[in-house]
Amino acid sequence: MLLSSIHEGQRVQVESLPEQPVLMRRLQAMGVRPGAEIEVLRRGRPGGILHLACGFLEFMLRVEHADQLSVRPAQV
Repeated sequence: MLLSSIHEGQRVQVESLPEQPVLMRRLQAMGVRPGAEIEVLRRGRPGGILHLACGFLEFMLRVEHADQLSVRPAQV
């Protein structure tokens, strides 16, 4: 499933990063790598942005960029 389809409050694990090199490096610099856990804190208006948390870091990601991250439900 894609990160852009996840609802507020859900936690997921990253399966794969985008192939776009600039975006991939940006996410990796923030600790977003395959296996990392991400929580969707808030969703902006449709087609807007996602407010996400990965560890202690909170960041925003555009929906079109979140469309490029493959995720799975987080292990409990």
